[in-house]
Amino acid sequence: MTSQALKGKTIGFIDLGLMGQAFTKNLIQDGYTVFGTDPIPAARRKFKKTGGAPLSSPRLVAEESDILFISVPNSKISLLTARGKEGYLAFAPGRSPEVVIDTTTADSDDSRKHALLCKKEKVPYLDGCVSGNSGYVAEREGLFLVGGDKKAYQKVAPLLGEMLSDQIYCGPSGAGAELKATVNYLTTMGRCVISEILRVGLRCGFKKDFLLDALMRSRVGGWAQFRTQAPDMVHEKFSNPMSTLDVQMKDIQLGVKLASRVGAVSPVGKACIPLYREGIRAGYGDLDGISVYKAYLDREKNS
Repeated sequence: MTSQALKGKTIGFIDLGLMGQAFTKNLIQDGYTVFGTDPIPAARRKFKKTGGAPLSSPRLVAEESDILFISVPNSKISLLTARGKEGYLAFAPGRSPEVVIDTTTADSDDSRKHALLCKKEKVPYLDGCVSGNSGYVAEREGLFLVGGDKKAYQKVAPLLGEMLSDQIYCGPSGAGAELKATVNYLTTMGRCVISEILRVGLRCGFKKDFLLDALMRSRVGGWAQFRTQAPDMVHEKFSNPMSTLDVQMKDIQLGVKLASRVGAVSPVGKACIPLYREGIRAGYGDLDGISVYKAYLDREKNS
């Protein structure tokens, strides 16, 4: 249901991929007028079928939107959506969005650059990163990690509360992106840990369901990521991605880069990167991120 504080506000989305689709579908169901754009015609058609209003460029979406969201594959692309004649900062006089919320999993340096671009045009920018994949978002489960101007955050907090189950204000521009990178660093390494645990158990000769049951009943079963991902890994169900292996590769690289930037060592993260790279080279990039498990299978076959 639309918040009274935000009643009548229009919403815009730049990119209508897995996350954009999940968010916009819920917002439309809540009664918001939602504008969106995507370079892929099929994504725009799907958006229209759910009740959205597709437009041809970020600029046009910005001009129609009070609150503008960006949800693109990486922060370099996010910066590009702001620039040029059809970028969202090329809005006509008097037609700027009230706030920009970038849900992209970003390099925090790029988030700070983006915030400065918006500041020049007097538009508040928030790095509003999301902990949770598109499946969780569709169920309104997940966590917004927000960095940027605190007054702008407080203005949109009621809307964010409708979209996901939790939110944290993390600090100035880039802080949301840094905490998101930290969370994703754990989950991307976690996929490798789970894969390795399963392969050891299965190579010992335990049956799949027996092994899963035993692990679920152990202390390992208290690990939410294990409970949700291990069954699909062991039964090799990878074809309905909530977040692809390509995206997970980006995330683990961001984690290692952030660790280096702040002076933390990252031996585990660095050891995981080759497994993601091998999976992508083998053609698994468009499968769910848990398909890193297949990289373990491939190594076993080739050893």
